[in-house]
Amino acid sequence: MTTLEKFLELRSFVNNVEKKSLVYGASFSEFVILRAVQAEGANGIRRVDLAERVGLSISGTTRALQPLEKLGYIQTQDETLDARVRKVALTESGRALFADITKDVQRRMEEITPGLQEILKP
Repeated sequence: MTTLEKFLELRSFVNNVEKKSLVYGASFSEFVILRAVQAEGANGIRRVDLAERVGLSISGTTRALQPLEKLGYIQTQDETLDARVRKVALTESGRALFADITKDVQRRMEEITPGLQEILKP
């Protein structure tokens, strides 16, 4: 298999993983966002820092956060020292969702590891 063929196979593999919903209908992208927010704890994370961490634009991050906020999984916090700064943090239900999704992601990673290893073989 050529390098290009491996790249295309890997791209297809990642797209297929992304298309399959996790528990509660969450996407893998939402998991990545929740994971980055969760890592910052109760203090939250600035949207600009979150965007950088997950590899999205700031506007893309804002769009991705909207449904999570509507569902009550994240909350917006104002920075006490600078009113221009807004952070996001997980709510109680967001932490519970993240714990459930993490278990689902772990299970799926164990299932897909053999396929991924096959693609990455020299």
